[in-house]
Amino acid sequence: MFGKSKKPPAVNSAPTYVGRGMRIEGKIWGMRPIWIDGEVQGTIDSVSEIIIGEFAKVDAIIRAASIKINGFVEGELFASNRIEIMSKGRVHGNITNLAGSLVIHDGGIFEGKCLTATEEKMKKLLPEQLPKLLQEESSDSVKKLDAPESIEDSNKVKAVNRTEEAKV
Repeated sequence: MFGKSKKPPAVNSAPTYVGRGMRIEGKIWGMRPIWIDGEVQGTIDSVSEIIIGEFAKVDAIIRAASIKINGFVEGELFASNRIEIMSKGRVHGNITNLAGSLVIHDGGIFEGKCLTATEEKMKKLLPEQLPKLLQEESSDSVKKLDAPESIEDSNKVKAVNRTEEAKV
């Protein structure tokens, strides 16, 4: 019923959005499209599409199925399908993709190396599997609580809990 769906997230669903005025440092992993209009520094991995908006400033290693740039990107880009530099897009760094899958629109700027890779090599360059975001619950991690049988037992439990809190 609720929350028990076994379906993988839809690739063509609403994107995760990093808006103007936001800054993220570190790693971003995702199954859904990611739209960035803020600042990101680190690594971005997605099995879907990454869109770098007009106001974005990104300094990262980006690995995705497809990447569209209409802002500023410095770093390394790896795409298994397509890299598209839009009219206001600026890329300073290296691009690795399949032959014939780089598009630079009028006004788009690319400074760096462009490497063409085979599908087999791209599979090695892109992450095989995204890490699990949440740990699975196990029966060992759940602490069993026994309800007190009487008011006296309840008072003993409270006293023990206060003693344990004092130790911490």
